[in-house]
Amino acid sequence: MKILLADDDAVSRLILERALVRSGFEVVCVQDGQSAADCLLAPDGPRMAILDWVMPGKDGPTVCREVRACTAVPYVYLMLLTSKEETGDVITGLEAGADDYLTKPFNPEELKARLRSGQRILNLQDKLVHEAQHDPLTQLPNRAFFVKRLAECVRKSRESRAFQFTLLFVDIDRFKLINDSLGHATGDELMKGVADRLLQAVRSETIPCDQTEHRRRSGRPFDSVARIGGDEFVILLDDFADLDDGVRVAERIELILKEPFLIDGHTIFITVSIGISASNQRPQNSHDDLDPEEILRSADSAMYRAKLLGKARYAISDATESTRTRSLFKLETDLRSAIANKQFEVHYQPIVDLADSRIVSFEALVRWRHPQRGLIHPDDFIATAEENGMILAIGSLVLRDACHQAKRWNPVATTRPASICVNISPRQFQMLDLVASVREMLLESALEPHLLELEVTENMTMQDADRASQILLEMHKMGISLSLDDFGTGYSSLSYLQHFPICTLKIDRSFIARIDSHPESSQIVETIITLGHNLGMKVIAEGVETRSQMELLRRLHCDFGQGYLFSCALPVDQATKLLEDNRQGKPLIPNNRPCGQAALPISLSAAS
Repeated sequence: MKILLADDDAVSRLILERALVRSGFEVVCVQDGQSAADCLLAPDGPRMAILDWVMPGKDGPTVCREVRACTAVPYVYLMLLTSKEETGDVITGLEAGADDYLTKPFNPEELKARLRSGQRILNLQDKLVHEAQHDPLTQLPNRAFFVKRLAECVRKSRESRAFQFTLLFVDIDRFKLINDSLGHATGDELMKGVADRLLQAVRSETIPCDQTEHRRRSGRPFDSVARIGGDEFVILLDDFADLDDGVRVAERIELILKEPFLIDGHTIFITVSIGISASNQRPQNSHDDLDPEEILRSADSAMYRAKLLGKARYAISDATESTRTRSLFKLETDLRSAIANKQFEVHYQPIVDLADSRIVSFEALVRWRHPQRGLIHPDDFIATAEENGMILAIGSLVLRDACHQAKRWNPVATTRPASICVNISPRQFQMLDLVASVREMLLESALEPHLLELEVTENMTMQDADRASQILLEMHKMGISLSLDDFGTGYSSLSYLQHFPICTLKIDRSFIARIDSHPESSQIVETIITLGHNLGMKVIAEGVETRSQMELLRRLHCDFGQGYLFSCALPVDQATKLLEDNRQGKPLIPNNRPCGQAALPISLSAAS
């Protein structure tokens, strides 16, 4: 092991050097403090040092302080050599950053013992650093260490456009299925096998010879492979690596992973989806804005695009990928702020009895009151909230507000109550405590259960039909009404439909939009209405926008209608006024008006 000896006394330095050589150390000698500091702060400087307390230029404690202030080099074990034995001097040296001290004249055996102690400290320090920077399963660098490497590449790219790097984001397709079916132990072994093959895919032989020789001469490490998540790996190709290099490595990864893995008697075939992002894809003037996390998100987005295209392939981040990822990041940040600052509000769209144009219910629909952008439609944020889990907080808010508002609309029993319909998101439907949460909302608001209707979609109920049936049955036993939203657009089985305690079918607006112009749409709508009635269900037509659609739905005996023809979703005060007028005998009458204006109530005689 290399050790630095800094002492301006030639005799003392020679005696120490001989003792260190006999102990098996490679000794580097200097005579002054500045040379000692320069040596220790060099990239490949010694990891151990003996520093004389008094030296020309800088004394030993000053060198200790400079070394401890630099975080760019690994930990160095520092021992002060001194004739000072006063307690105050010892404390001064240790507070300067020294690990130990040796008094003159020294005992060779004591020196060896102290240095062995120093080596144990360095070994422990290296072990702790390695564990902090590496994934314990695969021993690959972890996310924190990888981001530092990426940041270094970003810095070099800012300094010189000639420096190029490419990032690959690799995700194992359907890994959860392997874990669930074969167990986590097998999944862990597979992860280690994938890590080994990824390292093989980026070995030096994949780099052109001239680049390999350049790397050897410059002393640079080769490309980095890291594990940053459960089944997510990243590969950094730096210096000379452009988009073509990234594509070549991606194709090599696909090839090398085609061979099956043999683990615990199982033959496992896997595929991966890969996102590729290269620094030279960015515009000429944008390198100053390079951000490591943004580049990582850009490659991640390209990987997800590869999955959407069918998995088992790679996708290249296009010129707008970083803009999209930046927008997505801002949206997620704004969503978290919106939840914390209560920027969401519930609007209510009436559901109308097509027989007499009276309001029978309202659907609760969330809106985002953004401080800069104004009112934001859910189409612009619900998908993101669903993906990152924030839909749970938003859904809970909507359900609570809707239950309390329905109670205010129905303070006492009435012959024409106005129930409330609330959409349950896929994430909410997966909650283990969904039923308990709904029960809690009903108790909190004192709303009668039959005035609450929960809407689920076909696809949600079909993902796990047995569990869905159990949840819906528990809701039904509580007295809650259940409706199947967007009926006709999913993949539900009619045999399952008759077993679910569904009270209402909602015909998707895509069929209603063409009902008066396409005979096949009209026939589909009629079939759904007949099916619903035969199963003892009510039927709601969504997206009713014209008089002709409403009249045709009446002739087909559809029960209820919802859409802009009657009213768009309204703030609570406008919805309350609309309901009050309607209850006073003024049914909604359709009129062609721009969205945003509530339906105009007129007398019953005019309605006929």
